[in-house]
Amino acid sequence: MSYGSGNSAFTGNTNDSNNRTGLSNRYSPYQNSGNYNPPAVSGSYAQQQTQILEDTMRTHYETEATSAAVLSQMKAQRGQLKGAHDNVWEMRQAAEKAKADITIMIKKARQRKIRLQAIAVLLGSIDFLLLIRLIQCGGSFFCRRYK
Repeated sequence: MSYGSGNSAFTGNTNDSNNRTGLSNRYSPYQNSGNYNPPAVSGSYAQQQTQILEDTMRTHYETEATSAAVLSQMKAQRGQLKGAHDNVWEMRQAAEKAKADITIMIKKARQRKIRLQAIAVLLGSIDFLLLIRLIQCGGSFFCRRYK
């Protein structure tokens, strides 16, 4: 490889056409895209320069219009993304509140369950005591002891 030959010093391949195809296929220059129309120049040198300058200005204004449209779309997308972010934030807050509410409900349900179990144990022990009394009194609820 010699300086200025157009071959890459990093590839070691002397056939550089294979190295350029990857980039040129992906990033083709605007002249090859089919949308580029080179300026038609005719006339004297000053007229040619004027035509080229006019074409450059026309391209500049088209580029500005395109960039303004892209900027407008990006602003709209930013608004959409911000709205989606806000919705996600609100959903997270609602989920946290729901989690706290469920925790409170579970705690109350446990307290009620414990209270009902205590009532059931109390009623069961009263029932047992009354059963013992019935057995001691010979089947009568009221024990009368006569001496």
